[in-house]
Amino acid sequence: MKEQHNQDQELYQLEDEMKDMLSSYVVKTPSSQDTKALLAALQPAFDEIGMESSNEHIHEVIQAPSFLSQLKAQISFYQWHFWVASTLIFVMLTLFSSNYHISEAIQFYQFAIPLSMLVGAFYTYQTWNKQMRTIEGITPFPPALLLLSRMVIIFAMNIIMGVVSSIYLNFNMEHFKLLPFLLHWIAPAILIYGIIAYVMMRKGVKHGLALGIAAWIGMMMIGFVYQASPSTFIQFSYSQVAGIQGTFVILGALLLYLSYKKSLELQTMFR
Repeated sequence: MKEQHNQDQELYQLEDEMKDMLSSYVVKTPSSQDTKALLAALQPAFDEIGMESSNEHIHEVIQAPSFLSQLKAQISFYQWHFWVASTLIFVMLTLFSSNYHISEAIQFYQFAIPLSMLVGAFYTYQTWNKQMRTIEGITPFPPALLLLSRMVIIFAMNIIMGVVSSIYLNFNMEHFKLLPFLLHWIAPAILIYGIIAYVMMRKGVKHGLALGIAAWIGMMMIGFVYQASPSTFIQFSYSQVAGIQGTFVILGALLLYLSYKKSLELQTMFR
């Protein structure tokens, strides 16, 4: 027992002697400035590795991640409460619209789904903090394309939930025509989202969201005024309305494609 006591005393004494020496090695939590300094220090080494000739070093060729693989990987970016909240919003929209006439249901969907896309895009950018963008900025996948992939997830989620909701209304409302109903809200939603993505890739996120909100408000006001007093405006046939909606879809899809092409060139989304 006495021998054990002596050993403990020696350990305590050794700890006291080493305490001052080891205290200087305690690692502090790195700040964002430390992260930037580390990346700047490592960048020359990254550049040298990229400039090495393949004839001097035989190595396995690693392909850059594809856009589809990034879409699958970025789904985990959105936590479970985001998916639950989005689902509840569409459930309430569906149940609320089922109690009204089809013309009023169209207005609800034209209002709610583009708004849901705008909120989703804003949420995506706000939760993508600057420190994380700094780290992702040195990856082979362009950071602008990374943001666009997350926006595509938001877009696809709203379209899929909106279609499922519309199918439900098709079975629970009288005189319901599914395809015209879908075009009434999908066409402006695609155009508005295309505008957001296109302006984001050229003028920055804030400008894209601002112009998207302005386009959404403008379309809602025009639609409301037209449906409130259609006799004061030019009368459109069903084929003309379908043509206008088809033009919206094509234009919105084209803007999304141009946004994708532009995102491949951008190296920052700090704007």
